[in-house]
Amino acid sequence: MIIGTAGHVDHGKTELIKALTGLDTDRLKEEKERGISIDIGFAPLLLPNGKTAGVIDVPGHERFIHNMLAGAGGMDLVLMVIDATEGVMPQTREHLDILELLQVNKGLIVITKTDLVEKDWLEMVVEEVKESFSGTFLSDAPLHLVSSATKAGIDKLRKDIGDLVGSIAARDENAPLRIPVDRAFTMAGFGTVITGTILNGTVNVGDTVEVVPLGREFRVRGLQVHGDTVESVTAGQRVAVNLAGLEKKEVVRGSVVAAPGYFRPTGFLDAKLKLLPTASKPLVNMSPVHFYLGTARVVAELLLLGRDELLPGHEGFVQCRLDRPLVAQRGDLFIIRSYSPMITIGGGTVLDESPPRHKRFKASVLEKLEDLQKDDPLPFVLQKLNENQGATLEELAQLVKMGSQQLEGLLERAQKDNKVVLIGDYYLSTGHYKKWKADLLEELDRFHKAKPLWPGMHKARLAGALPHKITSRTYDAFVRHLKSKELISVQKDLIFRKGFVPQPSAGQKKKIEEMLRLFKAGGLTPPPVKSLWETLDLKKEEGEGFLEYLVNKGSLVGISEEIYMHNDSYQKCLEILKEHFRANRSISLANYRDLLQSSRRYAQAILEHFDGRKYTRRLGDERVPWKLPR
Repeated sequence: MIIGTAGHVDHGKTELIKALTGLDTDRLKEEKERGISIDIGFAPLLLPNGKTAGVIDVPGHERFIHNMLAGAGGMDLVLMVIDATEGVMPQTREHLDILELLQVNKGLIVITKTDLVEKDWLEMVVEEVKESFSGTFLSDAPLHLVSSATKAGIDKLRKDIGDLVGSIAARDENAPLRIPVDRAFTMAGFGTVITGTILNGTVNVGDTVEVVPLGREFRVRGLQVHGDTVESVTAGQRVAVNLAGLEKKEVVRGSVVAAPGYFRPTGFLDAKLKLLPTASKPLVNMSPVHFYLGTARVVAELLLLGRDELLPGHEGFVQCRLDRPLVAQRGDLFIIRSYSPMITIGGGTVLDESPPRHKRFKASVLEKLEDLQKDDPLPFVLQKLNENQGATLEELAQLVKMGSQQLEGLLERAQKDNKVVLIGDYYLSTGHYKKWKADLLEELDRFHKAKPLWPGMHKARLAGALPHKITSRTYDAFVRHLKSKELISVQKDLIFRKGFVPQPSAGQKKKIEEMLRLFKAGGLTPPPVKSLWETLDLKKEEGEGFLEYLVNKGSLVGISEEIYMHNDSYQKCLEILKEHFRANRSISLANYRDLLQSSRRYAQAILEHFDGRKYTRRLGDERVPWKLPR
C-alpha cells in the first residue's frame, strides 16, 4: 500500500513523515541546504497491525509540481498537509485538484505545527480547511491536529492511517507486470538499480523483464523493499530492482519495467478529458499542453473529437497526440497543465492507448469511445479483437494488457452473449466469424459453378478467401469447424460444399465417354493430351476439366502434366514392374521400355511417376523397389 503526502511548500510534509517513520525523506544536498523538498522521497511506515506501508513524500513548491506528479500516480491514500500558521494555500488547492483528477479517493487531513498557534487561530484554520474541502473526496476525511516537533497527535494519526489502509482494495497481482520508473541510480558492485511503485503484477528474482521504451529485456538480479532484500514483490509495493546489464543512461524517469511483450510506446491516446472549473479559459482544438502520466512527462496536442471547444468544468473525448512516445494502458489517469503559464487545468482517463488517427466529429469514433468509457472492460476487449481480426488468448492478453484469468472470464461472458466465437484456440468476434464463413462458402460456390466437374477446391487455394494474416493453424481449425457444422466436406487436400457431386451435362457426358474410349484404346501408348482438344472439338480449359473429372473418378491416372493413362493400362504397367521385381533386384529404363513394348518417352514418364509415389527409388541408372503396393 502506498501512502502519499500533498500540500503547499513548507507546510511540514517532510517533518511529518519523519515523525511517523523516523526517516528524513530529503536525500539531495540541495534539499538539505534550502530546507525544502525538490524531488519525491520515500520511507517505510510500520502500521499498528505489524504491516509496512510505503510512503511517498512529494515537493510542495509550484516549480517542482512535475516531481509531485511523478509520485502522485501511485498513491492509494493521501495525507493532505496544511500548516496551522498559514492555512489553505495555492499549492494546497492545486494538489487537491490533482488528487481528485487522479481519483485518489482515500485520505486524511493533517494540520501541522499546532504548537506554534493559539487555540482560537487553530479553530479558525480548521473551519477554513473544512470549508475549502467541502464537496471533495476529503469532505468527510478524518482531521488530525499534530505537531511533528512535540509528537502531539502522531500516534493517533498512525492508528487512523492503519484503519484506513485496511479499507483499500488491493491492486491486481495477476495482471502483466508494470513499474513506472521514478528513479535510476548506480550501486557499486551491483550496477543499475531502478525504483518505482508496482502498479500491477508480480516480479521475482531471476525473472526476465522488459524496459520500455528502450525495448530490451533484462534479468532481475535482485529486489529490495524498504531496504530489505526479498525474492518476490507484488502489486502495491515500492521496490528497488537491480537489472543485470542495464546501463543507467539507458533508463530515465518515465521509463517502465514491464512483463515482456505487453507494453509498447505510443504517440497517440484516446481519452476522456475533464477541464477544471477553475480553468481560466476554454480549451480549443489542438491546444498544446504539458501532459503527465505515471512518471512520464511530455507535451501533447489535444484533438477535440466531438466539439469545437471544451468549457471549464466540462468533459469531452480527445485524442492526445504526444511529442514523445510514452507507455500507457486503458484506465490510466493523467494530468494536463497549460503550456504557459504552467498551471493545472484538467486531467482524464485513457480509453485506448493505441488508437488509429481520428477525424473530428466522426459518429462511429464517438460511439466507440462512449463504449470504452464504461467501467466494463469487455467493450475494449471486443474492439481490440475486431481491430486485430481475431487472436489467441495470449495474443489478446498482450493487446489489452490483461491477465489471462480475467481475460478468459470476459471472453466466456462474450461467448454466452454470442459476441465471440472460439475456433480452436483462436477467438473471433461474431461479426468476423460470420464474414469469414460467408467469404469461404461463397468462394467454394463460385468455384463449383466455374468448374462443375471438379470434385473440390484445393485447400491451399481456398485459404486465399480469408485474411492473409491468419496462421495455417487457425485456418485448419476454421476448416474443421465448418466441417463439424456440415457446411463443407474434406477429402485429402480437396474441400467442397457438403453434398456436392460433380455432374456432367448430357453433352459433356458424351464427350467424356469418347475421351475415356480413346485412352482405353491407346493402352500403354495413350493419346497425347494436346491432340485430344482437336479430336474431340474441345477448348483447352473444358478438356482439362474432363481429364480432372476422370482422374477423380479413378478412370484415368495422371502420369505427368502431358501424359494420362487409362486406369486398366496403368495397373498393367504396375503389374509388369512388380512381376519383374519378383525375379530381379533392379530395373533399367531400357529394360522397362522393352517389357512395356512402348516408347522410351512413355516408359521414362511412368518410371518417374513411380519414383514420385515412392514405389521405386533411383540408384544411378537403375531403379530398385521401395514401397511397392501389394
